[in-house]
Amino acid sequence: MRVDAVMSRVIPTLFLLASCSPGAPGAEGDNEPAAEEEPQHELHLESQQIQDWGIRVGAVGRTTMAAELTLPGALTLDENRTAMIAPLVEGQISSVRADVGDRVGPGQILATMNSPEFTRAQTEFLQAFARAELSRTDFQRAQSLRETRAIEEREFLRRQAVYEQALAERRAAEVVLNSLGLSEDRIRELERAVDVNLAPQDLGAVEPPLPIKTPIGGVVIQRHAVLGEHAEAGHTLFTVSDISSLWARLDAYEDQMAYLDPSAEIVITTSVYPDREFPGKITFIADQIDEQLRTVRVRAEIPNSDGALKPNMYVQGFLRLQSQEERLVVPADAIQLLEGHHVVFVLMPEVPGESHIVIRALDVEPGEALSIGRIIESGLSGQETIVTEGAFSLKAELTKGAGGHGHVH
Repeated sequence: MRVDAVMSRVIPTLFLLASCSPGAPGAEGDNEPAAEEEPQHELHLESQQIQDWGIRVGAVGRTTMAAELTLPGALTLDENRTAMIAPLVEGQISSVRADVGDRVGPGQILATMNSPEFTRAQTEFLQAFARAELSRTDFQRAQSLRETRAIEEREFLRRQAVYEQALAERRAAEVVLNSLGLSEDRIRELERAVDVNLAPQDLGAVEPPLPIKTPIGGVVIQRHAVLGEHAEAGHTLFTVSDISSLWARLDAYEDQMAYLDPSAEIVITTSVYPDREFPGKITFIADQIDEQLRTVRVRAEIPNSDGALKPNMYVQGFLRLQSQEERLVVPADAIQLLEGHHVVFVLMPEVPGESHIVIRALDVEPGEALSIGRIIESGLSGQETIVTEGAFSLKAELTKGAGGHGHVH
């Protein structure tokens, strides 16, 4: 059976047959013993065992990673994408239109409240607008009279000053309504309802409900608005956050400070998704050490477009420093300790006419342990096909079959 046919199986595993090459016996009558060969740890395997043992094989990896720091931490909301929404005036909650977990868009009304201050602000705007319109008409008439010299310059300047003051008061009243959450369209509606010949307070244009809007789109993280409850000015009623991006707040120890580099690659992992890495970008490294924890705070922005990550999750951050040199790397479990030597199990080339698959244990010198695997300093060329999963089973079979020594038959 060809090796490539075996490799195409869903879970390539290896059936063990004990095999080795015994040393050649000496010639008859020869009193000198044959020279002992260095034992090779080999296993001859049949393809059926591949599925039975759950052994996987693959190529030797390569990496340009020079060093890796492990930084524990937790996820938090991205404060640049979070809004804490509170009214600027007090009032009574008259309706609640959003709840925790709801997705909302920018400008959406989350609640309304009855507020005497809001009503008063609308009335003051209408009054200021009416005064500005009257003074504008008066000022325009003064301009016409000035052209015919039918008005004194002093009177013209007085009317101009009155108009400019009324205009400033109208703009100030409009700013107050804007800050309270009233839209430009709604303010223009108030203006169209003004009849300068009537007192503004006699009009029905004033609406008492104050809309509580979100300035950003996202998810309602917290809600403190309760129907009928009195809300104080500045009291947070809702927290809305765009969780498509989160912050990872990580801690680096003092002996890691020399390696902290804002341009370094960083990924986070969590036990909730053990097979995933979430890449990010370092946005902040603290300028001081925490007095109690003796750590330096590192903050990274983590994209979260699929919403898999949640605020307050515990995470591990891996800060990876790169180099120009490429090194060999294998899964950590691919390296086994056999008779005091670190070994990696290698799939040997196919032998014509041989139905078995040969796996040989090669001595290696392991280097630094990384989250992506273990660096191999020597012992492999990088062209081998190695056992990436199930190496411990092979080691156990060798140890059982030969007491930890020599060949296994």
